[in-house]
Amino acid sequence: MSEPGWVRWSYWPKVGPVESGRMPRKKMQENLQRFEVEARKLLAETGADHVLYGRKLYNDDGELDELRFYLIPMSDEEFEERVVPLKNQQVYTIHKMK
Repeated sequence: MSEPGWVRWSYWPKVGPVESGRMPRKKMQENLQRFEVEARKLLAETGADHVLYGRKLYNDDGELDELRFYLIPMSDEEFEERVVPLKNQQVYTIHKMK
């Protein structure tokens, strides 16, 4: 279990090593917003249907276990296959307006 007031985080780039650490819980929203801005740019640049930019992973007791950051463009098929089945998580994505 993580220290009160802190949360484990990791960044999973498409290429390169995973970065990780701890951050104050009060900084979570600010960091998610930074990734959302980049995800919107990536959506426009790539023409993807979706861009996954974050996930909050919860343990079996429903407590936040880790915050993960991504910048992964996806097609509808990839999103259905990789994101829709996830459980015990809050997923942060942006979607192309259709």
